[in-house]
Parts: sequence; C-alpha cells; structure tokens
Amino acid sequence: MKNSPNRSSTNAPPSRSGKALIFVLLTMPMILGIVGLVVDGSFIMYEYRETQHAADAGATAAALSYIQYENPQLARQSAIEMVQQIHGLSGSTVTVNNPPLSGPFAGNANYFETEVNRTSDTFFMHLVSQMSQRSVRSRSVAGVEDATEDSALVLLDPNPPAITITGLPISIPSLPNHHLGGLEVLGLGRVRVDGAVIVNNDWSGYDEDGVQVGQRVGLRHASTCTPILPLTKLRAQDIYVVGGVDNPNNYGQYDPSESSPLRANRRPVKDPLDHIPVPRVAADPANVVATNRGGVNVINLPILAPPVVLNPGVYEYINIITGPVRFNPGVCIIRGKHPLTQISLLIGAGPINMNGVMFYITDNSLFTPATGLPDINEDTSASPPIPLLSMVPSVVINGAILNTVLRPLSSPGSPYNGLSLYQSRNDRRPIVLVSEQLLGTGALNGTIYAKWGNVILVANGEHDLGIVAASCRIVTALGCELSPTQLFEPVREVFLVE
Repeated sequence: MKNSPNRSSTNAPPSRSGKALIFVLLTMPMILGIVGLVVDGSFIMYEYRETQHAADAGATAAALSYIQYENPQLARQSAIEMVQQIHGLSGSTVTVNNPPLSGPFAGNANYFETEVNRTSDTFFMHLVSQMSQRSVRSRSVAGVEDATEDSALVLLDPNPPAITITGLPISIPSLPNHHLGGLEVLGLGRVRVDGAVIVNNDWSGYDEDGVQVGQRVGLRHASTCTPILPLTKLRAQDIYVVGGVDNPNNYGQYDPSESSPLRANRRPVKDPLDHIPVPRVAADPANVVATNRGGVNVINLPILAPPVVLNPGVYEYINIITGPVRFNPGVCIIRGKHPLTQISLLIGAGPINMNGVMFYITDNSLFTPATGLPDINEDTSASPPIPLLSMVPSVVINGAILNTVLRPLSSPGSPYNGLSLYQSRNDRRPIVLVSEQLLGTGALNGTIYAKWGNVILVANGEHDLGIVAASCRIVTALGCELSPTQLFEPVREVFLVE
C-alpha cells in the first residue's frame, strides 16, 4: 500500500534550531577559564613547591657556609648558587638578607633569610585574560644555633694513623698498639666529663638508635668504650660523634636522671682553638721570653734539696728525673729533644711545681719566638704527613707520685691564658699524661692543645682539664672526672626555622 500524501515520514531528520552551538560559543570563555585555572593552577602549585624547596636549600646552604667560614658574603653567594645552579632556577631572582628583615628572627645575625622570585608563561590563562605570565615567590629562614653544651673534649682527626708508642720511661697500663677510635675509654672505672665530648672520627659503629653508620674500618669505631668490667662507661653532657660508637649502652648522661646524650653520624666540627697564635714576643710580651736556656737535666734529692728554679724562655729540652723543681710563671718553649730519650719534656717524680706555666712544644730546632718562624707559616688546614709506625712521645708528665702540680698560664688578656700544653699544630707526636694520685695531692689542670697529636691520659680522681687534640685515650682504674673551668665553644648546627 502506498503512503498517504498527507502523512509525514518517520525517517525524516528533526529540525535543529542552533541553540546548542550558540550555548557552546557563549560558554567557551568560561570553559577555557576553568581549564586555565586547573592547568595553570596545577603548574603554579608545582612551581611554588619547587621554589619553596629551592629557598629552603638556599637558606640552609647560607647557614652551613657561615658555620664553616663565618663570612656573610660567602654565605649569600652559597645561597644564590644553590638556588640558581643546583636547583636549576637560573632565571629566578634570589635575595639573601642577613639578618632577616621580617619574622621572629629579624635582626638576628645568626640567621639568613632567602627570598626566591620567578616568573613563567601561562598555558591557557592568556587566552581569556591579560595574564600572560605567572609569578611565584617563596621565602625561607635558616640559622645557626647551639646544639650541645660547651665542649670539654674536642678530638679532631677523622682517621688517626696506626702508630705504636715507644720509648716510655715510665710504666703505664698495657695498651693496645693501634688506635681503637678517635676517643677510647679503657680500664675498670667510669669516665665522667662535665661538658660536651666531640669526636670528628668518621669510623664505623652505631648511632643512638642502634643503626650502623660511619666508614667501615673493621672492629675499630669512631668512639670506643671497652669494658673490662660493666662499670666502664663514658658519661658526659653531650656526646657528639661523626662516625659511630661501639655500643650505645656504654654512653650515658652526666646526670644519670636525664636521657642519653649520644648523637652519632653527625657533621665534623672545626678546631675551636685555631685562632690561637704561635707563641712569639709580639703576641704576648708579658709571658713570652726570647732568652735561650739550652737543655736542662735535673736529678735532685726529693724533699731534702732546695728546688731547682726554671724560668720562661727557649729550651732545647727539659728532662727532670726527680724534683724538687719550681717553674716561674710564663711560657716555656721547647724546640728540641733530649739526645737519649728523644723526649722534649719529661717530668718524672716530684715534687714539681708548674703553677702558671704554658709549655709550647715544637719539633723544629730553628723556631724563634722573636718572629714565630717557621711555625707561624704552618698550613693548619691540611693534615700533616703520616709518621712512621712507631713514635716517641713529645711530652711525658708523670704526676702519679710526690705532688706534681701542673696548672695553666693565668694571665687574663693573653692569647694563651688557660693553656698548660700547646703542641705545634703540625706535630703528630703523642703526649702522655699520668695522674693517678697514688701519693701526694698532685694536680693536672688547664687545656691541652695538640691539633694533630694523640693524648694518652692515665688518670684517677677529678681534674680541671680540657683537651683539644687529634685523638685521645683515657685509661682509668678507679674512675676519672674531667671538669674543666675553661670550656670550648659548643657544636653549632643549622636549623630551618621558617
């Protein structure tokens, strides 16, 4: 049957009014704006995080540089290089303010404020607005703060050489031949230190959480506390170690009621006494004397004989077998060695009174206090050559019997005030100090400074003694306490505070 001419076909397309196209055209700017907000907003958030990370790193780099060099201009340059080169924001503008201009640390010169500003082209927003570029700004503040108490022991050598000490004229407890660590505590008793203990040695061991850290060197550790009895421990206000320790349980707080002071796997510290000049007359005319005293041998009759009096000046060696001997206050420079013992300063049996004296020990026979040459030209930033496998000590002081007293130079205003022993910075010879307080009431006080020398301390009882050296071995039978009057600067660390 044919369709009626008045009936419409069901297959004919519907008519379109064009409203959808008009709606799309009208809403296109809004759609592009939403897409622009999403896309460009996501990139803004990404760039903000990237810029904030760069600002944090820049502020931290500035503070780290300041710890090392104490030069604000170098610190600023470190921040700029960190942002523009390391983090790749070469087109950014970096402003470093020291001290910060705003915030809670404004005006504090220990803090660095880093501002990073950068601009970049938009992807969509410029299609619907005049916003052709987006700008991102981030700010960060980092600073230097004390991280420990004032220091009592500072041990600087990251990798002490394996040497054997020979030629000792006195009997001391049997010791291992080689270094067990940058700091070694041996014996039967506890060692207590009223201050911070700082160890730059980077050898392996464990941190305060029992995690292995440091450089692998077998059984030796950055700090070793070897218990013959369970009593053997090190207690201090803070124990700050670059590498690791043998057993975290052997290290405790000076005040037993407080938490563990141990912090391992840390950043090395600089020499706190690197500012002290080589002894010369111009540096301290009141205490440094250029008079040549030659070599001195003393074998006296203890108690019965009158004391031998030694004055400040320049000695080739001082070799005292028995006292009595009295040193007048001042600086005694020793620039040679005894021809038989090869020891520069030997203090045997007392009574010997070294009250108000600093000994400067140098392994250079040409040293003169008039100019400080040749020691004044030492490169103190570099490690001196590694010595032979065996070494004779530069100093042996036996304060175990007959009232031997060593008290430091007491001269306010002198750069050597508070020092008892100062060894030439490039001299690696060990120093041996014995003060077991067996007979008499001897004293071993002051600051021992031997930047690249090993200090061996055999001691019982309490001593007003601080040590800055390459490494240190403490041997005690009945317990030893170091409570120095003159402390060194605390460890300073970088903190990101804003």
